Amino acid sequence: MKTDIEKRICPYSGVEFIPNRTNQVFANDKYRIAHNNQKSNSKRKRLSAINKPLLKNYDILNLIIGDEQEKVAHKEYLRGAGFSFSVFTHLHKDLHKDKYYYAIYDFYYIKLDDNYYKIIKNG
Repeated sequence: MKTDIEKRICPYSGVEFIPNRTNQVFANDKYRIAHNNQKSNSKRKRLSAINKPLLKNYDILNLIIGDEQEKVAHKEYLRGAGFSFSVFTHLHKDLHKDKYYYAIYDFYYIKLDDNYYKIIKNG
């Protein structure tokens, strides 16, 4: 065993070990995989508060628009379907009309008046 490499503490298990390589961080593969899985699960849980409503909005818009390119929907219909107006992926600028649209992935929507929204499928 190499004696010129100092002992290290595994950040996952806390056990002391002698690394086999100079860049070895974890005591073994099991601890490395468990650490990375724990990090990924934590990230997934934090992001789910935003991703779930976004994906639900996407599914609702996809269901409403179907095979059409554009469609108008009443805001109460959208709300009744579970649409959340507080989450969107980005703002899309229409260069021809100098207007901004709320966007959820490849769908855009704009408020036409107090009751109706125009939904546009990009592509």
